[in-house]
Amino acid sequence: MAIKKKVFINLGVSLWIMAIIFALFPIWPNIYYRIFPQTSESLASTIAYTVTKEANAITVSPTPTPSISPKITPSPTPQMPLPDFDPSLPEENGLIIDKIGVRGEIHEGDNWQETLKKGIWRVPNFSSPDLPQSNQPVIIAAHRWGYLDWSASFRKLNSFYNLPKLSTGDKIEIVWNQRKFEYTVYSTTVDTSITDYKANLILYTCQLWNSPTRFFVYANRIK
Repeated sequence: MAIKKKVFINLGVSLWIMAIIFALFPIWPNIYYRIFPQTSESLASTIAYTVTKEANAITVSPTPTPSISPKITPSPTPQMPLPDFDPSLPEENGLIIDKIGVRGEIHEGDNWQETLKKGIWRVPNFSSPDLPQSNQPVIIAAHRWGYLDWSASFRKLNSFYNLPKLSTGDKIEIVWNQRKFEYTVYSTTVDTSITDYKANLILYTCQLWNSPTRFFVYANRIK
């Protein structure tokens, strides 16, 4: 009886611990950031310096580390005309990923410390969606957890927290200068740097709170 009682007590304690963990998980970033207030800035630096801005960067094709979703080598993407101008679309440039609930404005600027605080950032010195003849990718980054002053609703729409849920075949949309561009994911990887500059679109974010590894999504334009 004593052994059974001890087993039940241990089981009960374990269940309580698990319940506390699950209860705290949604707010864990806030707790972590309050304990380590410089984390957001540190991760912003990690995001900003992921992409080299050297002119020959797009010719670099290092061997990728293991991919999260099956890697599919895409056929060369044919040059596509611009989508039709649609005055009903928002004037603000935006990123839409319905699968993970992202629907936020794309911000631009060389001052990554301030731009990343606003949400989604288009990395400068690379292409934009309305330059179809460019041989450079569009590269977009965002925090995975964000900042303490972000509201829960803002974080859901503008962070890349759920970016690792994307997989081959998922759709990404960009509204740019009131034209809607559509892309499909062909590969996702975890690495410390971009491994495929031939993609039309690259999204990335930090994988963990304090780690040099990032999660990358590679996509090609389909419309």
